[in-house]
Amino acid sequence: MKARALVLLFLAAGAQAAPGAPSALPPEAEVRRVLASLPALRQGVLNTQLAGAERDKLAAGPYEWTVRAGASRRTAPGAERYLEQEVALERPLRWFGKAGLDQALGEQGLAVARALHGDAWHEAGRALLRDWFDALRDLAGVARLEEQLAVTQRLQSIAARRVQAGDGAALDLLQTETEQRRVLALLQQARQRSEQSLTLLAISYPGLPRPQADSLPLPQAGSEDASSWAERIVHDNHELQLAQAEADLYAMRASRLASDAMPDPTLALRAARERDGQERVFGVSLSFPLPGAGRAADRSAAAIKASMARERVAQTQLRVALAARRAASDSVHSHAIWTTLQEVQQQTIHQAELMQRAYQAGECTLAVALAGRRQALDAALTAQTAQIESLAAQARLQLDAHAIWSID
Repeated sequence: MKARALVLLFLAAGAQAAPGAPSALPPEAEVRRVLASLPALRQGVLNTQLAGAERDKLAAGPYEWTVRAGASRRTAPGAERYLEQEVALERPLRWFGKAGLDQALGEQGLAVARALHGDAWHEAGRALLRDWFDALRDLAGVARLEEQLAVTQRLQSIAARRVQAGDGAALDLLQTETEQRRVLALLQQARQRSEQSLTLLAISYPGLPRPQADSLPLPQAGSEDASSWAERIVHDNHELQLAQAEADLYAMRASRLASDAMPDPTLALRAARERDGQERVFGVSLSFPLPGAGRAADRSAAAIKASMARERVAQTQLRVALAARRAASDSVHSHAIWTTLQEVQQQTIHQAELMQRAYQAGECTLAVALAGRRQALDAALTAQTAQIESLAAQARLQLDAHAIWSID
């Protein structure tokens, strides 16, 4: 048992990945390919393209040239009749810098779409990370229970030999069979959970390699303190960037609607032939709509929306700062918890081995040996779970700090 533990230790130590990429994770190239193929992220790409089209529309403006043509017949006193024609070309004009405001508004809308895509990429990475470590945790539980089942089978063999030799009670054999069936039931439940986790990975992330729990790396103590990690997360955070981009967009929309207090004029060029061409008329006209209460209500609503967006930025800043602190703290504490539970695991395994040898030598009862084995199993499962939790916390910290899987 100790030799096997040393072998696993060296395998785990040799399996350490390059700095910034824990080997407990799938290859980054595969992760990027899988994330890019997710429907939600493909929709994000289309949303960015749509924002680009809307930017071009705002740059071009909402107004178009209108051509008007007409023909009429004039009857003068004396029964004289004249054929007259008229042509007009008119178009509303954006003035007082409104064209520049519309162009900036389109660029900001594109920035919001890109920030939304980046935030969706990050959230998809979080979901993949969570599902991946759930599958690892279930696979590790299966491996531990398989080891425990092998141990109970050995205890059953020992009990059977002692009963045959007349040195043991038949009750001991019954107890070992009961324990073996109990562990087998736990193993069947663990295999069911593992199959469900692997099925979720296979369906949600097609092409992602199968996780391997037989050679997990050892969690490493962080070289930076929690506050440094938290600052990195807050400094480059897609959720905060998205909130700020949306606040800027609402502020620009409010500014644009405020500029409509001065309505856009309509320029018209007019040419006419009157009295069968005896008279020719050329003219230019400007028309102005008279602003009403509707424009003032739109400006007021836009200003309120801009204020609400600024408040959302403040709320997001608090939430991101708290989440960053929590992620950094979880990474530190989960490593300390795993270290402690690993020591407990080693002690309980040693005690269980001593009890098993004592039972084999007839120095203790089977009930004592089985109790020690159950404690060893519980300690092993708890330590294995703590190891995976520590690896997951470290990976989540790196993901939030954009050290891995960053869209940028």
